[in-house]
Amino acid sequence: MLSLVVDVGTQKMKVSIFNTKGEILRKESVEYDPPYFSPKPGWAEYNPEDYWELFLKLAKKVASGIEDKIKVITVTTQRDSLVFMDKAGKVLRPVILWLDHREAQYDLKLPFYEKFIYWLAGKLPTIRNVYRGATVNWVRQNEPHVWEKAYKIVQLSGFFLQRLTGEFVDSVASQIGHIPFDYKSQKWCKKSDIKAKLFPIPKEKLVDLVKPCTVIGKLRKDVRDELGIDAYVVAAGSDKGCETLGVGVVKDDEISLSLSTTSTVQTTTKKYFETIPHLPPYPGIIEGTYNPEVEIFRGFWLVRWFRDEFAYTERMKAKKIGIPAEKLIDEMLESVPAGSMGLITYPFWTPSLDKPEARGSIIGFQSFHKREHLYRSLIEGLFYALREGKERMEKRGNLKFKIAKIAGGGSSSDKIASIAASIMQLPVYREVTEESASLGAAIISFCGMGVFSRLEDGVKEMVHLEGPFEPDEKEKEIYNFIYKEVYRKLYRRLKKLYDKLYKGKEFLVE
Repeated sequence: MLSLVVDVGTQKMKVSIFNTKGEILRKESVEYDPPYFSPKPGWAEYNPEDYWELFLKLAKKVASGIEDKIKVITVTTQRDSLVFMDKAGKVLRPVILWLDHREAQYDLKLPFYEKFIYWLAGKLPTIRNVYRGATVNWVRQNEPHVWEKAYKIVQLSGFFLQRLTGEFVDSVASQIGHIPFDYKSQKWCKKSDIKAKLFPIPKEKLVDLVKPCTVIGKLRKDVRDELGIDAYVVAAGSDKGCETLGVGVVKDDEISLSLSTTSTVQTTTKKYFETIPHLPPYPGIIEGTYNPEVEIFRGFWLVRWFRDEFAYTERMKAKKIGIPAEKLIDEMLESVPAGSMGLITYPFWTPSLDKPEARGSIIGFQSFHKREHLYRSLIEGLFYALREGKERMEKRGNLKFKIAKIAGGGSSSDKIASIAASIMQLPVYREVTEESASLGAAIISFCGMGVFSRLEDGVKEMVHLEGPFEPDEKEKEIYNFIYKEVYRKLYRRLKKLYDKLYKGKEFLVE
């Protein structure tokens, strides 16, 4: 039995075929060019139909000659990216991606007693920011024709599942974003819940929810005929949740570090706790678990930013010899010592949820700094941010992490893995396939088909780690000094300036 997995990421789509041993038999991937469209500054949209057509193209290519062996298909996607669909399954507007920065008007009407309680708790600014940042509120206010015509408002994962099976259904483990979802009970919110007021999607416009590993049904006839595949479709989960499963983080003394467009630190636990107050842990893939998480929204996207803005020579050379430019850029890390000779990056090119006014900052420039120092500083800054998230998670959850497991595009670099170990002060392992999100989804699909009775059994059979990369004692000392004496103090020292930039963002962006 083989599983076909589609991973719809922010920067690229990957379609892979796995066997039950966790081996990738075939893989095709395409980087979107461009990764999104910006009709206005700060907007980020993409046509879901283009995602679908690209999937069909890649799936036919990767499945050619072995269609009859593919018995199950599953999908994992980027999160918090909503698709508005009519009853026939037609898309009503481009998907507004998670990295979109448009804002709705604040027209929320709360009862006086509720407003007073949130005022006492100092949470009215948070409520205002969350409400204004919700896609559903912007569409409701600015595109009422789309809002009225929408039969279902679904995650990108739900769009794919509808196209694959004809059913408006989605996995509980994919419900992450500005939606009326109760993360503790892992069900749609009751009307009295504040999230139902912040994200006022009528219940009839929400899809039916199923648990990961649920067999939704067989492929629609038109898709079956198009691909030549007669397979079942199984509900999986979000890309980060699948990635955490795909590196084998199934207990709460381990962490998963996702080195992707959005970089995250995440664990799997039966405890419900909020790493950042009022920001709930996400639904875990394993039933009865949660995935507490801290995100750096423009995480290893910074590698692409550096590549596009500062590495023209490497891009041209890589194109000539037929390798990814990142392979050549990675060599810069070897020429710069730990600490980047005092160059320190605060990597919030996109603000965090609890620090909406924060901005990306780089301090410590001197005349001897070159591109190489900037690049290593970006990598180090990302791991300082992830370490800060790890420590918050340990404190809030009363946990102690012993091992880190890395995944995502950045994990393929041995040097980046070594830097991670020294900054995080943990032994670091990585999955040999380099496609941990797809692997996690494949484990789910095989569990749904009865190959494994439990997801943990699938992890034991299909996840194959290499490492450890151990912390370097000398580098640990350097990184500890920078992290404790400089990095941890940057936000507090710069906050007043960030506030001024945040207040002036309208005329500073346009």
